[in-house]
Amino acid sequence: MGTRRHMASIRPDHQRGVGIIETMVGLLIGMVVVLVIYNTLIVSEAYKRSTLGVSDAQITGQLTQFVLGRELSSGGNGVMAGIDELARCDEFRLRPIPALIGDGGGPMVSDDITVFYSNSPTIVHPVWFGGAGASPSPYPVISPNGFKINDWVIATEARSGSLNCTLVQVTGITQFPSLAAYPPADVGGRIALTFTLKAGTAFNHTTDSRAVNLGPRVTRTTYSLNAAKQQLDSLDGNPGLAVAATPVPVAQNVVLLKAQYGINADGDAQGLVDCWTSAVAAGCPNGVDYSKAAFQVVPAPATIVAAPSNLTFGGFIRTVKAVRIAIVVRSDDDVKVDATNATLVNQTAWLFNCAANNATCQGRMQIDRTVLNDYRRYRIYEATIPLRNSIWHPI
Repeated sequence: MGTRRHMASIRPDHQRGVGIIETMVGLLIGMVVVLVIYNTLIVSEAYKRSTLGVSDAQITGQLTQFVLGRELSSGGNGVMAGIDELARCDEFRLRPIPALIGDGGGPMVSDDITVFYSNSPTIVHPVWFGGAGASPSPYPVISPNGFKINDWVIATEARSGSLNCTLVQVTGITQFPSLAAYPPADVGGRIALTFTLKAGTAFNHTTDSRAVNLGPRVTRTTYSLNAAKQQLDSLDGNPGLAVAATPVPVAQNVVLLKAQYGINADGDAQGLVDCWTSAVAAGCPNGVDYSKAAFQVVPAPATIVAAPSNLTFGGFIRTVKAVRIAIVVRSDDDVKVDATNATLVNQTAWLFNCAANNATCQGRMQIDRTVLNDYRRYRIYEATIPLRNSIWHPI
């Protein structure tokens, strides 16, 4: 009896915690919550990357537009004052062409732009040589000041007919000796410039020769698109460099660069732009060839006359009043495109359009998925830059 009472008083403990079913249900709910959170983060990150991509594209476009606009507005500075002398140079890179466009060959092929200017802080007008002589230097010039060591100088052999132009860098400045042919500096204001000619270069100065001081830096920079890297490069094309320069990146995610000349085709006194053309022949009704190759041809000596406007590139300098550019940039976000739906991507855009939005807009061009070929975000920036230095120094 006592044993039974003892056994009857033992009761099994009640179960505590959760079972396997409750655990599995909790894990399922947790996984659903995690999936929702991850999906929210993915969507948020996509919006963030899209916003940042558009922002990057806008910054890239504005930077590129600013750089090219600043360079083009400076084109011709310091060299247009010597237009009568430099327009005859056999070396086309020394001719006073403020901006030169190389046509890419179609609306969806980028152009290149070459800008030429200098920054002499003092004298910018051509000065006479003090007499006749043969190379090498020193060269007497009629200028008591305005030249400094390391200045770049374009020396022209003769104003009335010679084609020979030489770009040199000043290495020394002294008062020219008091000789019969050359009066002392205090009489004729003559100084002697010492510089070294490039190998194989001959130069003979006469009393009709001129020296154009370009200052400590000659800027002849070509801006072009590196299609493989989708970036805008700049290349220093100073003819006086002993070693060829290498391209320097300016901006990434630039997919297209187009440029056109603003032409005063009718030659009116106001000098207003009445025709826009790419750098091609017969782009405007005045018959001037605006292709890059036309300005690289060395004219025959017989065509060198007192007025440089009679030369082929003289027509260019007279008639070009402005340059307009179009820059197409894209976002940095590379979104994968489904190969089966790739043909559905058909973005198009117009460059150099006008309010009428029709074929009467001069120089307008359409680009399509050849350039806008994926799901990236694109921005187009356009600007018109007057060539003020060319306008101020007409021929």
